[in-house]
Amino acid sequence: MISPRVALVGLAALSPLRGDEIADLKAENAKLQELVREHASGMRFRSIQTKRGKTYESVVVKKVEDGVISFAHAAGDTELKSSEWPEIWTDLYGSASPVAGKKAVLADASVAEAIAVIEGDRSNGTGFFCESEGKSYLYTAAHVLSGNARLQVKLRNGTVVRKFGMLEAAEGADLVRLPLEETVPQVLEIAPETGMAKVGEPVFASGNAGGGGTVGFEEGKIMGVGAESIEIDAQVIQGNSGGPILDGKTRQAIGVVTHLTAERKDLWAQETRYSEVRRFGCRLDRMWDWKKIPVEAFLKEGKALLAVQEQSELMIAALQPDQWNSEVFRRLSQNPLARDIRGLETWISDQTSGGQRFSESDRKKRLYGILDGARHRSRAQMSAFNTESYTWFHRESALAEIKKREQIDKAYEESVQELR
Repeated sequence: MISPRVALVGLAALSPLRGDEIADLKAENAKLQELVREHASGMRFRSIQTKRGKTYESVVVKKVEDGVISFAHAAGDTELKSSEWPEIWTDLYGSASPVAGKKAVLADASVAEAIAVIEGDRSNGTGFFCESEGKSYLYTAAHVLSGNARLQVKLRNGTVVRKFGMLEAAEGADLVRLPLEETVPQVLEIAPETGMAKVGEPVFASGNAGGGGTVGFEEGKIMGVGAESIEIDAQVIQGNSGGPILDGKTRQAIGVVTHLTAERKDLWAQETRYSEVRRFGCRLDRMWDWKKIPVEAFLKEGKALLAVQEQSELMIAALQPDQWNSEVFRRLSQNPLARDIRGLETWISDQTSGGQRFSESDRKKRLYGILDGARHRSRAQMSAFNTESYTWFHRESALAEIKKREQIDKAYEESVQELR
C-alpha cells in the first residue's frame, strides 16, 4: 500500500511543480485521507509501535474520530491520540481536525481541575490527572506517598477521588502513577517524547504550595535538562512536590516537581545562580519502566524504611549525652531506646537530688545495659529488613540505610566493649 503522503512526495519529485499545483495536491491528499478515515473500521495491522515505543500486536482499527483511533489488539482495547500515532497511521489518516498537529491550550482554570491535593497522616503534597496511551492516571512524586499510612486525594472543590488501580512506580525516579477507575473533571496530556523540554522554554508549575490545601500556579522557565531530570526557576516549595511542570504554551505535562537543593555558600558558587535554591522535576517526555505494586505494599515499604531511618537517627543521638534532650528524643519518646535513656537521666537526677552518691561504675553499668539492648534490637530490626522486592525509590534509600546502620552498629559494639 502506498500511503497518501508518500504518493504526494513521489508525484512532486517527478517534475518541478508550481505553488498552486502543490496546493492542489495537498488538497487532494487531505480528501484521500478523509476517505481513508471514513472507511478505516476493520483495517488490520500485524503490529504497530507508538511514538512512545509501546508495541501492540494483531491490531484491528475500530474507529478514527477527532484525532483519536480506537482499536482492538492482542491484549485488549485501546485508544490513541494523534500525538502518539505511529508514522504509518499519520500517513494514512492524517488528522480529523483542520488544526492538525496543534494542541488545544487549556486555560489555567481548566488545568486547575486536573490538579489534586494529596493529604497523608505524615505529609501533604500534590498530584495531577494525566492521560497516557489511552488511560488516565494520577501522577505524583513517590516521596509524597512514602511514609504515610493513610492517604486522601482531593480535587480543589473538595471531592475525594477514591477508586484507583494498582500503583505503578518508575524505575530510576521519584515518580509513581495510579490508574484512575472513576471519572474526574479534567485530564491533562503528556508531552510527546520529542525533546519538548528545552532550556529557556516557558513553563508553569502547579500545586499545593506550602501544604495549604490550595492549587496555584508559578510561572518560570526551563533552566536545565538532563536525561531524567528537568530544572526550572518557577518558585515551587514544599507542598508542590508531585505537581505538574507544564509547557508554557500547550499546557502539556513535561515533568513532575520532585525536589529542591539548598543554596551553596562555597567560593565557586558565589555570584552565580547556583548560590541560590535550585528546583527540579522528573521528566515525563521520555519513556519510563513501570513496576506494578499494590498501594498498600508501597506504603508498607515506606513505613519500614522510615522506622529504620528513625532508629538510626535515635541511635546516633544516644551515643552523645549532649543530644539526650534534643528534638529526636522528644519526637521518638515512645521508642524503647529513648525511654531507657530517659530512665537513666531520671535515675541520675534522683540520686543527685537526694544527696546520694553513686559511683561511675553504676552509671556505666546502666548505660552498658541500655546500649547493649539497643544493639540487639538493631540486629533484629535489620535482619527483618528485606529490601530485595522494593521499588527503586525505596530500594535505593534502603541500601544506603543498611550501610549506615552497619557503621552505627560497629560504633555501638565499640562503646559496649569500653563500658564492660
